[in-house]
Amino acid sequence: MGRHATGGAPVPAPRGARARAVVVRWLERLLIALGAGAATLAVLRWSGVGWTTTWWCVGGVAVLVLVAGALASTVPPPHPGDPRRR
Repeated sequence: MGRHATGGAPVPAPRGARARAVVVRWLERLLIALGAGAATLAVLRWSGVGWTTTWWCVGGVAVLVLVAGALASTVPPPHPGDPRRR
């Protein structure tokens, strides 16, 4: 019971599974960044912004979303007793 009732340390995943998880995680972030860039492209072209400005903005948005996703993954989860945890 209590803190001694844990099942022990979790078994580490095999190296191939960890590498696959990292690749999938970064591909998901890349797809979200590409989607944000595509939405930015559509909105800026619809509003009549020039091509050079549009491509700079699309690149900036894609990089920003990619970096934000990577930074967001470093935030620790809330404490188990925290009432805001769902």
